[in-house]
Amino acid sequence: MSPRRGSWHPAQESDEIVYAICNRFLEQLGQHCSGNAKDQKDRRRGAAAAVAAWARKHLGREDLTRERIYPLFWEAVRRQYLLLCPPRESHLASEIRKAFGLESFPEDSIQVVNVRGPEAARNVSAVAADLTFQLIHRLRGKKEKVHVGLGAGYSSMMVARRLAQRVYSDLQCPPLVLHAISAGGFFIDQPYKAPVTYFGYFSEVITPVEYVGLFSEPLVSRQEYDRVRQNPSVRHSFERAKEIDIVITSFAAAQDEHGMLGQFLKALQQEGTITQAEIDTMVRAGWVGDVQFRPYSASGPIREECPVQVVTLFEIEELVALAQQPNKYVVLIAGPCSECQRLKTDALRPLLTNPRLRLWTHLVMDLATAYDLLRSL
Repeated sequence: MSPRRGSWHPAQESDEIVYAICNRFLEQLGQHCSGNAKDQKDRRRGAAAAVAAWARKHLGREDLTRERIYPLFWEAVRRQYLLLCPPRESHLASEIRKAFGLESFPEDSIQVVNVRGPEAARNVSAVAADLTFQLIHRLRGKKEKVHVGLGAGYSSMMVARRLAQRVYSDLQCPPLVLHAISAGGFFIDQPYKAPVTYFGYFSEVITPVEYVGLFSEPLVSRQEYDRVRQNPSVRHSFERAKEIDIVITSFAAAQDEHGMLGQFLKALQQEGTITQAEIDTMVRAGWVGDVQFRPYSASGPIREECPVQVVTLFEIEELVALAQQPNKYVVLIAGPCSECQRLKTDALRPLLTNPRLRLWTHLVMDLATAYDLLRSL
């Protein structure tokens, strides 16, 4: 490879060069982690020079001096080649399985991410994406194509983005079919919460990817719901829901002001479409949370008391049934609210204790949620 002439910027370099330099640089740093602090500092200073020498010898790039190694490393970060894996807390996960009578569930069914604070929601989503990636590979050879259903909301968006990064250059990944589980975009200033917008993350992956959208009125009255489901495009999306192998979804607590269903109901009440009395009826029915905009109480799904219905592929009962099928998975993201960091423990507890609401095969939560669950017993 001949040196680049003229002005130089790391963004000009090919993926091959950026990755090679980043990979070699990390290897050099790893070799220099022993000894006292002064020795480590001196060795780290020499890492860039060693990588530059390697680039001259093996890549024929005389122009990649020691000073250019660091910009290339940060270029690799910008291109998202580096994916940190948040740490897991296996002991707490085991304690939760025992405390809630879930010992028969596989060890990886409950995962506690050893993080807390403002970044907890993002890191929980990262682990949920990594878990989904593992499940996709678990189905490799069993399915010609692996069908993945993407729920709505910010947490699901972060999962989709990281999953696309994991799939990006994986030659062993089976072909994927991505399904939008709901229409999502209720508010015109929040289109990023609609699942169809997540499809764009997968536009450049090597793996063949197909898409199944869901285009309809996002929110309808209970009386109109069956009619909307019969619209041709909507009907076909529902018919293909049975093909889905992995569902990725979050949930919201009824008391969280950032929960999407609660926001929709409040907006409709302010517009005069529904009344406060109708919302109060849901509260009296024991509304503690919702999964894919389907509200539930501690005793089970709430149906008649909810004045509107979001167009979504799965009812709670259908997710419960899906989770019981072989080679079918529901990954439930159970981190704190991504906007205010409020825990969702009250809404999560029934999903652990009530078989009518056990709609998950894999549950990913943060450290604070795990501690709060155990303290509540």
